[in-house]
Amino acid sequence: MTKAIVFFDLDLTLLNDDKQVPPENLAAIKALQANDCLPVICTGRNLWETADLQAQTGITTVVGANGGDLLLEGQHLFQSPIGQPQLTRLLAQAAEDQLPVAMYSDQAVALTFADENTRGNYELVKQPAPVIDPDFATTQPVPMVLLFTPRTPTGIETGARYVRAFPELTFYRNGPFALDVVNKGMSKGFGVDMVRQQPQFADVKTYAFGDGNNDIAMFEQVDIAVAMGNALPHVAAIADYQTDDYQHAGIPNALKHFGLI
Repeated sequence: MTKAIVFFDLDLTLLNDDKQVPPENLAAIKALQANDCLPVICTGRNLWETADLQAQTGITTVVGANGGDLLLEGQHLFQSPIGQPQLTRLLAQAAEDQLPVAMYSDQAVALTFADENTRGNYELVKQPAPVIDPDFATTQPVPMVLLFTPRTPTGIETGARYVRAFPELTFYRNGPFALDVVNKGMSKGFGVDMVRQQPQFADVKTYAFGDGNNDIAMFEQVDIAVAMGNALPHVAAIADYQTDDYQHAGIPNALKHFGLI
């Protein structure tokens, strides 16, 4: 019987600056599993991007694409692809504005074109630059795209214009180079709720660790929300507990505080 479910954000939470799981966090996950607790990756990344992490940690439940794609104990449970009319309209507007778009399926990613913002983004997340394939979205479902509007005054203003123009979509600012875009209503909180609704997890206590804007919806759906020491102030303000930062054993220290390991 599962004693608790623990949802983990990745960047600036579970991962270090090299985008790896540090030894203390890996040991904490193994201890959770040994104590019949279920660790869950809960991320804006897509399922294929977490494959190495799944193999390293043994975590087989993933809320991916900001809730738009869900893997439950190794089985693909749910996906919410962006509709073709909406995606076609978004891609056309981005092309008119000369903004690159990265299109993500649960298997791969492709760019409409590359620029300094796409290069900066993939250097930051330590991934190779995607292939250029403007027709990618016509060949497979796309639950999430990145719209490359940088975190500059002009980029923020442009992003706000897209938010107004596409009310059927949800936009998240999770980094300096782009906005995550998913279907309206998709969020980490939606994915958390999907996991909680499974019959085998009835009445199981839930915890979540996070630091950023897209973690707010996740925090709202769990019993205990834990903000990392490096969390954005408005994210920490709604948490039930704040632990140390991601570079100073914040995850194992909080898991010990709650008696989960």
